[in-house]
Amino acid sequence: MTTVQAPADRPSTDADHRLDALLLERWERDPALPAIIHGDTVLTVGELRERVLRTAAALRAHGVRAGDRVVIHHVRSVEFVVAVLGAMFAGAAHAALGVDDPPQRTLRAVRDCEPRAVLTNSTLRERFSGVSDVPGLPGLPGLSDLVVLTDEECAAYPPTLEPVREASDTSADDPVAVIYTSGSTGRPKASLISHRALVSRITALQTTHRMDERDRMLHHTVCTFDMHLGELYWPLLAGATVVIAAPGRHRDADHLAELIRDQGITTVYFGVSQLELFLLTRDPAERYDGLRQVLTGGEVLGPELVRRFHARSTASLTNIYGPSECTIYCTAWVLPRDPDLDTVLIGPAIQDTELWILDENGTPVADGEPGELYIGGAGVALGYLNRPELTAERFLDAERLPNAPAVSPHCRLYRSGDLVRARPDGALEFLGRADRQVKIRGIRIEPGEIEETAKRCTGVRQAAVVAHGSGAEKRLAAFVVPETGTEPGSLPSSVREALRTWLPPYMVPSAIEVADELPLTPNGKLDRRLMETWAAKRSAESAPARPVSRAPADTAAGTPADADPDVESVVSEVWCEVLQVPTVGPDDDFFDLGGDSFKVLRVVETLRERLRADIPLAALLLEPTAADFSEELRRIMAHGPTD
Repeated sequence: MTTVQAPADRPSTDADHRLDALLLERWERDPALPAIIHGDTVLTVGELRERVLRTAAALRAHGVRAGDRVVIHHVRSVEFVVAVLGAMFAGAAHAALGVDDPPQRTLRAVRDCEPRAVLTNSTLRERFSGVSDVPGLPGLPGLSDLVVLTDEECAAYPPTLEPVREASDTSADDPVAVIYTSGSTGRPKASLISHRALVSRITALQTTHRMDERDRMLHHTVCTFDMHLGELYWPLLAGATVVIAAPGRHRDADHLAELIRDQGITTVYFGVSQLELFLLTRDPAERYDGLRQVLTGGEVLGPELVRRFHARSTASLTNIYGPSECTIYCTAWVLPRDPDLDTVLIGPAIQDTELWILDENGTPVADGEPGELYIGGAGVALGYLNRPELTAERFLDAERLPNAPAVSPHCRLYRSGDLVRARPDGALEFLGRADRQVKIRGIRIEPGEIEETAKRCTGVRQAAVVAHGSGAEKRLAAFVVPETGTEPGSLPSSVREALRTWLPPYMVPSAIEVADELPLTPNGKLDRRLMETWAAKRSAESAPARPVSRAPADTAAGTPADADPDVESVVSEVWCEVLQVPTVGPDDDFFDLGGDSFKVLRVVETLRERLRADIPLAALLLEPTAADFSEELRRIMAHGPTD
């Protein structure tokens, strides 16, 4: 079964498919329009153009050329946007690395990316300067010769168009972005996104969800998720304004609601969990009719959430689907305002896209039957950076699909690993994964990467990682087999500490169990289903008993209303209840223990009642360890929350 969307009006020249040429043409029309708003800073189109060209000139002066890569290491800010665009105008592909990731993971990505330069700020540049070796990463070459430029240094260069002229004869099939995702071998993999692919996706978005100079789009998606490309390039090419959320507050529903209201946001993308949290956090009577269009995706969207959104906004809600290997999205479905909606689809193919549903032999399935989704068209990535074997495995040329003769000549298909079923009108229903990949709070995770990292920990002979639970309650659990002579009692804590230094918080399992051996199926493979059962059972057993009732806040636990509460004890008690863990230590991280956006809401609401304090959601998001969060609560109770 296949579904195809042809382009509306395919441009005929490479320049029409290159972002630098398209942006310059757009900017020359309206230099006085606001391009970016961040806090009190308003950058006009002309000012943005000048800063971007200065950055491009600095990169070119330091040897950056077409086909090179530039690492962007900035917090969410005007400087981040300028760096991304400056790298593109210099002819390079940008690779944005999260500033909150462990330094070793960042440097490992730098080694894999092999950039010509890094754009960062003066505070963060020390992470890249003078590095000759990194503990725990044998064989990591020195990075002391890496060009590291700050935004202040770039500002000293003239805003020349020379980089654009030098790139004028380059191809629209040159890479413009490098998007890292978790890899099953223990090594993150990076999709290479071309100018042509990204222009195709922005064109598709603009065709169905048009924006113009009157619109404002919120930029709050983390830089390691490919939707940040849509949040930047789409509004800038449409003449709309990019409104940037404050660093560290992309999960803070209070902050986002304030921006939507005060800045007149008309277009926003929410991950499904974030949309759920947003609606749960705000006053049920609060409406968002200023919004014109909302896009969501990244996780399975339920009908009840759709109904709750429609009840509070006149904006359209569109469910989009697509792995980063296909550049932001490849299907879309505008949700009907149907109170009896029972299934949320991921939609038909967008323009410039071919979708095939094939069986295990690569043969198209019968109409309405489930199968694996293969994706083709202009948005398909160039492949994986420096991973020819993996590229050959996942990106298939038409001649390698002899059982699917209707594939367009010279078409490349990406094998998604997702199971879908087509409805008679061509819209697809998402059925799950065909491999081990999981999503935790909307982020793609390969358990194999965590397993390979755990095996590097001292005292670990074997490791297996599984996910258990569903929806907001889905968690990762690790089982480790100790080496001979290793004290098993101390292994979970040492493994956890090691994983925290190598992996981002969302990849550190909430539970780490020691096993004498890993269970096997009768045919000798790891019995992951049994480990999932173990993990779910032990999670339930370790959950503390929840009180049936609680005294009013002013007399809780026999404490007089005017007594100074033991904040650390209250925080520990509430975390244990919400996270279902037996104990909490002062250095424990809320998200490492299995916290997510929904649990943040539950914790803060409970603490507001028990401590009788106006606690903002951002307090826990910005101070996620028990000790730091408790200290922040004491400050809030003494002086009130800060803006």
